[in-house]
Amino acid sequence: MYLSHPVRRIREDPDEDETVTLRVTAVDDDAADELVDRIDDVGVVEERLRFAGLRVTLPQERLDDICALEGIESIETGNTFSVDFDTPEDADYDSTCR
Repeated sequence: MYLSHPVRRIREDPDEDETVTLRVTAVDDDAADELVDRIDDVGVVEERLRFAGLRVTLPQERLDDICALEGIESIETGNTFSVDFDTPEDADYDSTCR
């Protein structure tokens, strides 16, 4: 199972008063269906995502419990959810690929 660097750091030194939002990617859609019930015992499945992904919020100290579940391909922080593709209209840039 792949764990992003931030997830590994949180796992090593969790803040007991903080929660974390994660993208948990299952090995396939069937595994994602099974994970929903098992994760609900540890945290909250906020949303079902494309490509067998789940948006999960849980206390940082429960991260080990998620990592112990079978059927997970990767765990990344919630920062992977948003990518800002907007650029200011008056931006001066060359949009051609070279």
